[in-house]
Amino acid sequence: MSTVAHFAIFITYALAAIVAAVILPGIFPTLDRDTAMLLGLIVLLAGALGHEAITRRQAELRGIHRLVVLRKAYDQNREDVERARDELRRVYEMIEARDTEPKPSGEIQEVASEVKVLHSLVEQLYTEGGGPDFTANAGVGSGPGLAAAPRGDDTAPALPPGLSQTAILDIVRDALRQNRIDLYIQPVVSLPQRKVRYFECFSGIRAADGAVVTADRYIEVAKDAGLIKAIDNMLLFRCIQLIRKIQKHDYRTAFFCNVSPNSHADREFFKEFITFLESCEDLAPSIVFEFSQADLATRTNDAIEDVRRLSRVGYRFCMDQVTDIDFDAAAFAKQGFQFVKIEADTLLANGGGNGARRDLPMLRTDLDRVGVDLIVEKIESEQTLLKLLDHNIDFGQGYLFGEPRISKDPPLNPLRLADDE
Repeated sequence: MSTVAHFAIFITYALAAIVAAVILPGIFPTLDRDTAMLLGLIVLLAGALGHEAITRRQAELRGIHRLVVLRKAYDQNREDVERARDELRRVYEMIEARDTEPKPSGEIQEVASEVKVLHSLVEQLYTEGGGPDFTANAGVGSGPGLAAAPRGDDTAPALPPGLSQTAILDIVRDALRQNRIDLYIQPVVSLPQRKVRYFECFSGIRAADGAVVTADRYIEVAKDAGLIKAIDNMLLFRCIQLIRKIQKHDYRTAFFCNVSPNSHADREFFKEFITFLESCEDLAPSIVFEFSQADLATRTNDAIEDVRRLSRVGYRFCMDQVTDIDFDAAAFAKQGFQFVKIEADTLLANGGGNGARRDLPMLRTDLDRVGVDLIVEKIESEQTLLKLLDHNIDFGQGYLFGEPRISKDPPLNPLRLADDE
């Protein structure tokens, strides 16, 4: 009921009370003024109590309706998760049946390991995003997304601009259930040749009609609903699947895959993921894991131990989202990091940032001394590139060299790299 309706009802019973208290004594001479005032007060109280009872009843009905909607959504999510669990159970049974053979193939062992990771993702989706999430359905906050994520496919239908956050959340959940989390790749080129050397991986979400949901529209919604960790971890898994495919085509390159704070903070899942990676040493030359500078600073012990374990089997690492270039390059390299990514604006603004003790030439010298390659990202114009080339930058990334594109199967020809630098 609107504010205007409430005000109209109040005016109605207030006028009735005034009539009872003021006008009735003139109509009925036997009715004294005190009795009329008492009668008016009774009318006013009765109207107020009736108004309050009606308002409370309407609120109860709205609450019941909302609970019914939430319960239906919860039941649907639970059915989807149970269906996924049944599928995983059947795969486990098939793997166990094959394990009874004298010499199970390496391929079956790989599938078994990957199914374990998928099982963790399904459980995570249920416990953190698929269960009864009443606050998410009630409405979630908004905010800026990830600037580096895909802008979307120009050929795909556009997502309506007026969609509510609840509608976007429904699209994200449906995309997780229907396997519409896509892997996008953006080239990293050598400079000044501009030859493709590596790729960075990003996640993208498609609606049922094929429209691409850009990061600025789903990131904060997914975070508030508890789904962002499942999306982040699915990106890790999709990256590994892509590497498996290109290895079969004898393509050679490496993919940068971000380890977000959400994934790294989930120690149970990430330890299992590391165990999986340790059992797949053939993936090591083809993947570079990125940790943000902030995450490395806040989770130093966990991060160092994770890097140490994976370094032993040949995996490489990159520090990105660098805001302070006054880091210890020697200690950084000693921990197993072979790349550092810094935004072009950060490097070019006053030699690297507000009050930085190290300018760009000093940074290049320090990194070269310990064998760490510098990748400058977010290079958007030729003017920016010309300024950077004066400092012998190793690699560049940005929309000037190519925007994130959805990965194809089989991979695109640019993935076939030359042996020489």
